[in-house]
Amino acid sequence: MTIKAAIFDWDGTITDSNLIKTEAFIELFKDSCPEAAEYIRAYQQNKGGISRFEKYRHYIRHFFHHEVSENELSRFGQRYTELCRNKLLQAPFISGALETLQDLKQKNIPAFIVTGSPADEIHFLANARGISSLIKDIYGSPGSKDILLATLMQEHKLLPQEVLFFGDALTDYNAAKINKIPFIGIIQDPQHSPFPPDTMVVKRISILF
Repeated sequence: MTIKAAIFDWDGTITDSNLIKTEAFIELFKDSCPEAAEYIRAYQQNKGGISRFEKYRHYIRHFFHHEVSENELSRFGQRYTELCRNKLLQAPFISGALETLQDLKQKNIPAFIVTGSPADEIHFLANARGISSLIKDIYGSPGSKDILLATLMQEHKLLPQEVLFFGDALTDYNAAKINKIPFIGIIQDPQHSPFPPDTMVVKRISILF
């Protein structure tokens, strides 16, 4: 199989940043709902890759039983960014991720990011960390990952069999399956994989190229 492009999730696939975002959600709710931490940790673990705004809507419904307004979502987004940004800039790269992006660049294989985070945020982080030149394009929320993947494939005229999608969450796996794109799971603990048993999983992306 000739690979013409590689697609990556960001959090948990390029940078080790999932815990940073989980703790930011807990910080947002800890004063008004002290019992939220345990629920949020479990939900974040099981719902990786979903837009933060969808998660926030879910938490508000679950804890306070009402819908959020667009103004509330805007304020949440600003506060969430304030809590996360500096820590995200310091988050370590997942083992093998940086080397893989560099290797793909050398081989003229474009690398794309498809993420549940806003695209402009990932553009900022990639630029600040000096890896923007290694990434062809970034697709982020709003929009579900299956739609983002489909848009990427159409805009860059790629066929499913010509790409690989790397992700660390079941959301990533399902988006790849919907688009018939080969998927490889990134997991740190083989005993706690979120993926079906027949899924190919690795700890280091770079061994594949």
